[in-house]
Amino acid sequence: MADDDLSRLDDWMGQVLQGISPPARKKAATKLGRELRKANAKRIGQNTEPDGSPMEGRKPRLDRRGRVRANGGRNRMFQGLRELKHWRIDADETGVNVTSVNAVIDRLASVNQYGETAPVGRHPVTREMIRYRYPERRLLGFAPDDEKLTLDIAAKMIEPD
Repeated sequence: MADDDLSRLDDWMGQVLQGISPPARKKAATKLGRELRKANAKRIGQNTEPDGSPMEGRKPRLDRRGRVRANGGRNRMFQGLRELKHWRIDADETGVNVTSVNAVIDRLASVNQYGETAPVGRHPVTREMIRYRYPERRLLGFAPDDEKLTLDIAAKMIEPD
């Protein structure tokens, strides 16, 4: 989805929200935050980026003899990060934010989201820090399916069941 589409959606949602009471807006924002958190957690579990492309895989690790380690078919990344308990929903009548619960989760997500450099261990002999530049993997984002989800929640706000 292009940035101009997001701005048009934001303008339209702003107009819809103007005619609704603040408690109803907060309730809708909380519901939207819950659904977006679920959608992002599902994408993280499937190792796909918000645009639907697969994330870049892990760098192969070597054992002590220098051979590539067998991972037993467990190549899924971010197993703890995709749990819903690690993401907090901050909603009020003006909007919604989905943020991490603690600093460790926040650092792990930002290192991968933005492709930052982070320490991964120490050299066995010199004890110097080994740093690795992670590839950019978009963990959180707004996918095309999320636009439909937003419109569905807005429609339920206008015409409740």
